[in-house]
Amino acid sequence: MAVTTDLGPRILAVTLADGTGEGLLAALPELTIDTPGQPPFRMVGGHRLWAAPEVPATTYLPDDGPPEVTRAADSVTFSELQATGLRKTVRVAPTPDSVVIDHILSNQGAEPAQVAPWAITMLTPGGEAWLPRYMGRSDPGGYQANGSLVLWPYTRFDDARLVLGDPVTRVLAIAGSEGRVKVGLQGRPGWAAYRRADALLVKRFAWLEGETYPDMDASVQCYSCGDFIEVETLGPLVTLSPGESTIHRETWTLVRVDAAAPMDAVLDGVGLATA
Repeated sequence: MAVTTDLGPRILAVTLADGTGEGLLAALPELTIDTPGQPPFRMVGGHRLWAAPEVPATTYLPDDGPPEVTRAADSVTFSELQATGLRKTVRVAPTPDSVVIDHILSNQGAEPAQVAPWAITMLTPGGEAWLPRYMGRSDPGGYQANGSLVLWPYTRFDDARLVLGDPVTRVLAIAGSEGRVKVGLQGRPGWAAYRRADALLVKRFAWLEGETYPDMDASVQCYSCGDFIEVETLGPLVTLSPGESTIHRETWTLVRVDAAAPMDAVLDGVGLATA
């Protein structure tokens, strides 16, 4: 895993020792978002931490400066203080078969801040994202709703990139495709994944029952356009008083899979549950 010390914090690459997954994270150094009244936000690519809900005046604050880097025996921490007083911190801790990534938002300003950590992974086209739907019951008899599909204004059901299915909704990453598509689900199953060729990147996280999440409780989201696809997870929406912090953890695993195997076989092979 490669993390830049020039800006961010940003994770720019992740591979297995044999090169599997090389180029899986998108590299878009020239891509920017225009924000009125402030410099453009440099997307850069890779994996980043944003603050939800998505409000351009605060979410798109530039992070072009070098982060503070702190090394510990079992982790490395990358931290950046924004002009609003919100500090963004990404802590990376490797394990023998995975990487634990903590996304921390700390309020170092003078006023309360309502935010949620938003972990966004930009990936190269040519594969597909997998978002599992919770298939269990929300009441003993199974009479009540157990989840929802959250949509954005530009999303269309006839978009070829959106493949609704049970128990997994797939979002395709088609290079050069026109327009945008984005969907969200409640993340009760606790994982999302991106598969391209023989590489499978899995992001595991916790769904905290009873908490409120941004975007109509869509704690796992996927955005796809012609240049990249994003697999995103979010922590609960909280109000941070000055001096308080909130943390959202993802655990990443990157494995080699049979490029010709159907999705169900891959899910069984890596032990991913959908209930």
